[in-house]
Amino acid sequence: MTNQKKRKLAVCFLCAVGVLMCGLFFLQQRGDGQHIDASADAYENETEGLTFYDGAWYAPKEDLDTILILGLDKFQNAEDAEGYRNDQQSDFLLLLVMDRAEKTCSILHINRDTMTEIPILGVTGSGAGSMQGQLALAHTYGSGQSDSCINTLEAVSNLLYGMKIDHYVSMTMDAVAIINDLTGGVTVHIEDDFSGEDSSLVQGQDVCLTGDQALTYVRARGGMEDSSNLARMERQRQYLTALYEQVKKCTEADENFLVKTITKINGYLVSDCTVNQMAELGEAIETCEISDIQPLDGEAVKGEEFMEFYVDEASLQKTVMELFYEAVEDVPDEES
Repeated sequence: MTNQKKRKLAVCFLCAVGVLMCGLFFLQQRGDGQHIDASADAYENETEGLTFYDGAWYAPKEDLDTILILGLDKFQNAEDAEGYRNDQQSDFLLLLVMDRAEKTCSILHINRDTMTEIPILGVTGSGAGSMQGQLALAHTYGSGQSDSCINTLEAVSNLLYGMKIDHYVSMTMDAVAIINDLTGGVTVHIEDDFSGEDSSLVQGQDVCLTGDQALTYVRARGGMEDSSNLARMERQRQYLTALYEQVKKCTEADENFLVKTITKINGYLVSDCTVNQMAELGEAIETCEISDIQPLDGEAVKGEEFMEFYVDEASLQKTVMELFYEAVEDVPDEES
């Protein structure tokens, strides 16, 4: 197998299991934003396309690539979907923001319970307004395929003040068990009490997760002491890091590991990217410094029926400005 083919397979594998490893997998290969009203006293200079925030002028970064990665909570074949509603919610959401100019890749972990404006699709698949609700619900509008991913992408964009998101990759969480077992199992330290979910996951012990254990570990919520999704997000980030180490070992030991894995999970994936597109993105990210996974700050509260997460607006504004904008020193005089 040629190095070029290996690289393309590696990049495909990242996008395939991105819901599990996000940008971390790219480490294996190397050892047009819109304006926002970013604060109460912020305003835009429409002529120059600048935004004033926290005492300084900012311009949208021009050389960004963004990829939304979704983990869906149940498996559904394309032929099983009917009409423009489905029962697949986004259980896990990551946004990769690659800055080609600065050679950085930031990773944003977004709470599925985040309350935001969600587009609604009508029976013909066209837009039919919007609603306020948990971000996870955005994927339930559409057939469960690309249209549902695009609807979720738009909802995330709404949350981030209209920032542009270029690509999406989704994978059903059922594939976690498959990938986990292909690596030979992933060892984690059990911090939470899983007695109500799986007695084999003993609190305080190191456990090599196999099959459904891994799926339980990254999905369990309702039967846990903390059902707000925040503790689960912590476990997901812990699992991603441990899984990455296992995948690295497997690819070093078996050059065909990526091919085997892609073959096994291909039916669980939906993306707008081709192999070549992902290969190009992968080559760019190889040169980037990849940040730790960053969650959004906010508060989880019990709604009328389900948990709701409200982002801290000041923190969100700061995050968006840091990821999508850059400060400018020379601001043209409007009167000149």
